[in-house]
Amino acid sequence: MRQTGWVFKHNLEILKKSKVRLLLLVGLPIVSILIYFFAYGSSLGSETIKIGVANQDKGSYTTALVKLLKAEKNISVTEVSKAQGEKELLGGQKNALIVMEKGANNSIQQEKPSHFKVKALQSEDTAKSIERMLATQLEKLVKIERISEGKDFNKSFTAYEAEQLTVKNVNLSSKSEVDKNMSAQIIGFFCMMLLYAAGSLGELLLKEREEGTFYRLMSTPVSSKQYILGTALFSLVTLLAEIVICLLAMRFAFQIDPGTSLVSLFAVLALFAVFAISISLAFSFIFKSRRSLSAVQTTIFTISTLLSGALIPIQIMPNFMQRIAEFMPQFWVMDAVSKLQQETEFFGLSLNVLVLLGYTLFFLSLAAYRYTRNSEIKSFI
Repeated sequence: MRQTGWVFKHNLEILKKSKVRLLLLVGLPIVSILIYFFAYGSSLGSETIKIGVANQDKGSYTTALVKLLKAEKNISVTEVSKAQGEKELLGGQKNALIVMEKGANNSIQQEKPSHFKVKALQSEDTAKSIERMLATQLEKLVKIERISEGKDFNKSFTAYEAEQLTVKNVNLSSKSEVDKNMSAQIIGFFCMMLLYAAGSLGELLLKEREEGTFYRLMSTPVSSKQYILGTALFSLVTLLAEIVICLLAMRFAFQIDPGTSLVSLFAVLALFAVFAISISLAFSFIFKSRRSLSAVQTTIFTISTLLSGALIPIQIMPNFMQRIAEFMPQFWVMDAVSKLQQETEFFGLSLNVLVLLGYTLFFLSLAAYRYTRNSEIKSFI
């Protein structure tokens, strides 16, 4: 344990002397925040949102809903077919598409709105804003239906349009939703940054083996196990420091409320940091050169983050891609963040925790297996 502590202190001294590494330690969390902070700022400043509405179940209720949507301020609503709407969405002519599927009209009549879908290819905040607006108008229609007592909805709706009937909806501030969406996107991008930062552990181990530093250390009382453990612990502490900087800067410097406690977010990200260290260790024992290790890590970390829905809102992915996302560790981090924002207790994240622990144990086992099979290391124990 004493030798492990010495390795930890040795790495700490090196960090103190390296201004570049110190800058990266503080800079990576801030960059993760700035990217989405300014992106959301620009999206919130847009004047008009262009929406396509594909009404596949035309009736009194869905027709009334279209009228209510067209009456919204700063919203441009156009009735289109589903195919045309999707084409314009992909082409950038529309910011979002609302699809009213078969059964939508009847669901409003039964006061249980369903069969509505919102598609958006921009930020997740756009989709959430449209969903909130849609929910507000559906709630309004349900209240009008209750007032009409199922007898003459069209008459009641006409009275509402003529301002003879007052329907009041109490809406929550959208800023909290924007903050939640922004913080989730920041955390998704930050997960990728944590993987890259953890990847430097494997590169460091290979670098010291290539330069002979590792073998010189093996001639001292420090064993290979103590050296690897001390270096891994130092890397983990570094990642935890980055997590603290990111969460504190997000909440207090940029005034972004994540919608849940910072302690819970720290616990989820800390578990992910342990996973990141485990996969970096496994890769360091599998690959023989830094160049191949760096290339593989960058590819795997980037693609897995994209597939997980951490960078691209998972709601706009095809169904089969959403199934693939569930196999990515980052997905379970994002899912945990979403559950926490919905006021789920931390103990309700048992499945998320178990999945992340499972991945961590798998890569630690792989690292241990490769370590025992590595003759270059074993010869110096």
